[in-house]
Amino acid sequence: MGRNAQLIRQWAMLKQIETNRWTTISDMAEHHVVSTKTIRRDLAALMEAGFPLYDERYDGKVYWRLSDEYKGLPLATLTLSETAALYFSKKLVVNLAAPPFSDDIASAFKKIESALPDRNIKFLDSLDSMISVRADAPKDLEHRKVTIRILMEAVGEEVKIRMQYYSVHSQQKKTYTIHPYRLMYFRGGLYLFAFVEEYEQIRTFAIERIETIEKTRDAFEKPKDFTVESYLESAFGVVKEDPFDVEIIFNSDIAEYVRSRVWHPSQQVREIGGGRITMKMHVGGEFELGSWILSFGASATVISPDRLRRRVEAELARALEHYRKEVTLAPARKAKKVESKKAIAAGARRG
Repeated sequence: MGRNAQLIRQWAMLKQIETNRWTTISDMAEHHVVSTKTIRRDLAALMEAGFPLYDERYDGKVYWRLSDEYKGLPLATLTLSETAALYFSKKLVVNLAAPPFSDDIASAFKKIESALPDRNIKFLDSLDSMISVRADAPKDLEHRKVTIRILMEAVGEEVKIRMQYYSVHSQQKKTYTIHPYRLMYFRGGLYLFAFVEEYEQIRTFAIERIETIEKTRDAFEKPKDFTVESYLESAFGVVKEDPFDVEIIFNSDIAEYVRSRVWHPSQQVREIGGGRITMKMHVGGEFELGSWILSFGASATVISPDRLRRRVEAELARALEHYRKEVTLAPARKAKKVESKKAIAAGARRG
């Protein structure tokens, strides 16, 4: 079991001591399924890290306490300017925080605010009004907190997970045994990178599509060289696929917008006249790439590869067919609605 597991356990112990005044070493050992010797080492590590823990004997038992002077955030170690800088950044941090930390971050900023003089708060609030933050359509993960907690524990403890997952690709539920490697917060969503025993490869899972989850006691060993950054180096988003060469032409109406952003590290942009630009990338993740291109509508044209071009053309054709169908059906729906209203009125008169 690695360092991550120790840190998660030690943080959980600190929270346990902070919220329960009647906590013994035996209680913590039983709760975390480790030896009392391990708990003693964890307590020593927490005290060495500066947390004011102490033991107190009562009625023949030894209980562990957290000093009443400790308020969760050691503001005494921060200068006033550091505390003010943290408070000033609260809109960005609170709005973009990944669950399950968002509530705790909001609570932390309330404590920072309580530690600042009123005059400072008034000044910072006036500065704060100059910045607005709008998250990019974050996913609703409010009801996934238990799932996220279990996954964080499993990642830290390096134990296997059994889960039932709804696959969008196959449109059905599947059961997997996985080795959870890492969680990643990306564009308003939370994703799990895990080795899937059934496929003998690493896959990406969207947290909101996990329907049931169970942490096992079976340990696994994560490859020492695994990082999400290196794993996704060639990916356009969070799905890892073999990279391929892409070329897209963007019209003049969106060329400046596209050129001003880094969409992928491999991108190469060149002007081709008339205000248009061409972008070349070596990237994987055809579905995510296709969805991104479609978001520009008629202002983006795929030059290569052919399979991506055909995919985008087919989606545009389906969209056009859908719109034409809706336009055709609209008068019939309107007439049916009018007839329904007349029938209701007639029934009311008879009544």
